[in-house]
Amino acid sequence: MKKILDSLREETSVLHKELEKDNLANKVMDHSINLEEYKLLLFQNFIAYKNAESEIYKFLPGYKSDKTERLQNDLRGLEFTDLIYELDFTCENEAEAIGAAYVIEGSAMGGMLIGKEIQNCNALADIPEQEFFNGSKSNVKGWNDFLKFLRSRDFSETEIEQASQKAKETFLLFREAFKVQLSKSV
Repeated sequence: MKKILDSLREETSVLHKELEKDNLANKVMDHSINLEEYKLLLFQNFIAYKNAESEIYKFLPGYKSDKTERLQNDLRGLEFTDLIYELDFTCENEAEAIGAAYVIEGSAMGGMLIGKEIQNCNALADIPEQEFFNGSKSNVKGWNDFLKFLRSRDFSETEIEQASQKAKETFLLFREAFKVQLSKSV
């Protein structure tokens, strides 16, 4: 397992840092986010998770994640219902799905930290209890399950390379989703 995890971490570290620097989650962390920006943050995440998770499910039948559903519920709770938006993202095999899942499941830690700061954002004081950014430690269960899955088997060099490449592409998927803007009427 160490070899695939090392490769995934090394190959994605620059993209990961770049993505963390430049998105609306920082406004939650510094408590400056407004409600419209928060809706956009949820929608951007919804787009990325929905696209990635639908591809992961095709190749990892035991994969379980409710991130897309929780984001959808939060958006609906904020009366945001136009959830149609597709980005070009595909997985071609199990190794690529593992690379995408690494990013999706690894995001739980950051999501937990963001969730803990929502209560400190004055503009979000009246929103319903959030399912996605809720600060709950139970959100990292998927990450722990994913690590157990990685430990349960050996990976070839080709699989490691494919997984690492798809993990990078998954970070790029998030970067594209974070460029999406909403019309002023939302």
